Amino acid sequence: MKTILIILAIMFLLRYLMPYIIRFLLKTFVQKQMRKAQEYTYQAQQQQQYRQQGQPFQQHAKQSPPNGKVRVDFVPGEKQQPKDFPGGEYVDYEEVK
Repeated sequence: MKTILIILAIMFLLRYLMPYIIRFLLKTFVQKQMRKAQEYTYQAQQQQQYRQQGQPFQQHAKQSPPNGKVRVDFVPGEKQQPKDFPGGEYVDYEEVK
């Protein structure tokens, strides 16, 4: 009997508390997405300004990144194989069924 009362109490609490919990979670999610969108549009506006002024955006952004942020200045190209490498040897194979 005690177990049934506990289960009913939990169900009623969830029934009345769940809308508040969902609203709080949804509110924080939407605020986070709004902050991301504002940062994105701010960066796009800055890039557009630099393009209009004729300055490349990358050269102007040489300041140190904020704490916890990483900025990559160089992305290496494709790896090139040595010129004297023949490409390996050909090996015949048979398909086994």
